Order: sequence, then C-alpha cells, then structure tokens
Amino acid sequence: MSSGGLSSGNWTANKHIFKNDDILYENITKPLLALPFHPITSFLERYTIPVICVFGLITNTLSSVVFLQKPLKNNSCSIYLAARGIADNGFLLTLLIIWISQVFHLRLGTISGSCSIIIFLSYVCGFISVWLVVFVTFENYIRICKPFVVKQMCTKRIAEIVLMILCILSVCFYNFPFWAISADDCVPFPQHSKTVQAFVYADTVITLALPLCGIIHLMGAIVCSLIKSSNIRKKRTKSGVTQSGHTLAKVTKMLFAVTATFFCLNVPSHIYRYVIMINGFVFGKNDNASHSIQEEAVHHTTLLLSYLSLSTNIIVYLVFGSKFRQVLVKMCLTCFSSTKRENRQSRFDWNRPCRNPELNKLQNPVTRSLTVLVTDKEWTSKLVPLERAYTN
Repeated sequence: MSSGGLSSGNWTANKHIFKNDDILYENITKPLLALPFHPITSFLERYTIPVICVFGLITNTLSSVVFLQKPLKNNSCSIYLAARGIADNGFLLTLLIIWISQVFHLRLGTISGSCSIIIFLSYVCGFISVWLVVFVTFENYIRICKPFVVKQMCTKRIAEIVLMILCILSVCFYNFPFWAISADDCVPFPQHSKTVQAFVYADTVITLALPLCGIIHLMGAIVCSLIKSSNIRKKRTKSGVTQSGHTLAKVTKMLFAVTATFFCLNVPSHIYRYVIMINGFVFGKNDNASHSIQEEAVHHTTLLLSYLSLSTNIIVYLVFGSKFRQVLVKMCLTCFSSTKRENRQSRFDWNRPCRNPELNKLQNPVTRSLTVLVTDKEWTSKLVPLERAYTN
C-alpha cells in the first residue's frame, strides 16, 4: 500500500508536498495534461488508473461480501480481509475522484472542504489497509509458529476489537486536514505548515517503515518455520502427522500469498520513496527541482504497482483460497438460480385464457365468487371434473 493518503494521483510527485504550499493545490486543480510529465507517465495516468480503480472497486466489494458470508465470517482472518477490501475501496475512490477532476478539468480542489475530505479519507484508508495486512501476517505467524494459541489469539472478537482500534487511531491521528489545511484553497495555514509537514513524515514512519519491518520479520519467521516443519515431516513416516502438516500448510497458504503479493507490489514504491527522502535530507534539494521527467516516469510506474495491490486482491483469493472459491461459486449459483426463477415466473401469465371453459371460470375471481354464492353444490360439481382431468 502506498504510504498515506497524499500519494493519490498526481500528489505522488513526492511524499513531502507541503514543503511548497502550492504543490498540493496545483496537483488537485490543474488538468492532467497541463502537468509536465513524461509521455509514459501521461499515458499511465490517463488510461490505467481508471481501469485499476473501477476493477478494484468491483472486485473488492465482491471479496468483502464473500468473506462476510456464513461459512467464512466466523474466522478472524475473514474479518481482516473484508475490512481491507473496504479500506482499499476508500483509497481507490479518492484516487478515481482526483483522476476525474484532472482529466475532465473539474478542479474539485476549488470546492470548499472537498480537498480536506479527500486527503483525510486517503490517509485513513491507507493506514487501515496497511496495518490490516500486518495483522493478517501476524495471524498467519500464529497459525504456523504458535499453533497452540490459535484458539485464544485468532478469534472473531479479537479481530473486531483490533479493527475498531485501528479506525479510532486513524481518525484521531489523521484529522489534521480539517484544522490545518484551508478548506477554500487547499493549502496549509501558515501557522500550521510545519505541523502538517511533521504529520507527513510521521505518516511515512507509521505506514512505511514500521509495517515493512514487521512484515519482513514475520515473513522470515514463517518461512523458517515452514522449512523446519518440512524437514521434520520428511523424517516421519506416520500418515496422521503428515496429513496434519499438509492441512496446516493448506490453511495458511492464502494468508501467506496475501502478504507476499502485498510485499512484492509495494516494495518498489517504498524503495523509491526512501530514496527521495534520503536525497532531501542529505542534499537538501527542492523535491520538484530534483526530479526529471524520466524519474517521474519511474516513480509513477512503481506507484501503479502499489495500486495493483489494492485492486487485484480477488485474484490472490481465487488462486490460493479454496474456501473462498467455494463460497463465491455458491453465491453466483444462488443469484443465477433466483434470477432464472424470477424470469420464469414473470413469463407465466396468470391472466392468460385457458382452452378449458371450466378452468376459465375458476381462473376468473368474479365467476368463482358468484358460483360459490349461488350454491355450494354447484361449486362442487364444477370442481370434480377438474380434479378428474388433472388426475388423469
């Protein structure tokens, strides 16, 4: 996940946008073609971002719905992954709004309050998504390396508490756009300029450095444990022990794939961002002046990889999650059968006249009511032939 919210769209020119107060405002309000980008960057910005965003919004919504279905919703990892899909959708939505504003010259940054809301949502969603991946990795570590405490640590209630704490922390920490940034021109107030810059650097540590170190450490422990258990399994001949180990590997395979995919797609963007930070500290260069259009092309390419980690989650779930596939197929079959049933019922016309005159009288509520009112005997005499016809 690209660190923090200000990495959306063309705000990603560098993470420290508040070093120059007008950079953010220009990136939100200027049309896309007005920015001096490399042709590759312009092409990627114009055509790939909407595809990634729309595809991600659809698939993440579908994934979250699947994880909240009855067979999966009692698992703690399903709670994390369903919430991650919602958080990723929030980030992709802000990215799509910025793209629409730039391509169609809407200049949404000039609308009072819109800029603050977009920055806030992108920061909050980015923070939650990153740390949910960390907790998914930690739960996978517990399942593989500490299997005896799985029932105590990997519960639905703990997952809900963790999710609630993440939401509260993110809202409390990232509410600075509402009081430190002008709602009219989308630039920090002069008295809060250094405060906002401090928040940006803190966000880099919280959503880049700490999660990356945590994921690397947990992944290393998981790999070492898998190698050790594989060597032990080879030495044993009992089928029960072998089958148990195979089941454990099958259960944790999807969680490991989620973490590995996230790590591989986000590492290039993280490395490039660290290079920008080091250059800024060591050489003291202005970030805008120190970037050529070729460097911008590399930077935006790495960012697109991180955006892919937000929109391609369902591919990982389908490839490595057997239970996810089963629930998804069941949902699709249920929806298809219900739709087919509704179409079949809509094609059947209850008011269509029948060739049997006696049946026509029964289908007509007025005729049937009059018949019943006249005499019960006549109603019975009309009903007997019909029963005989249907039974024959």
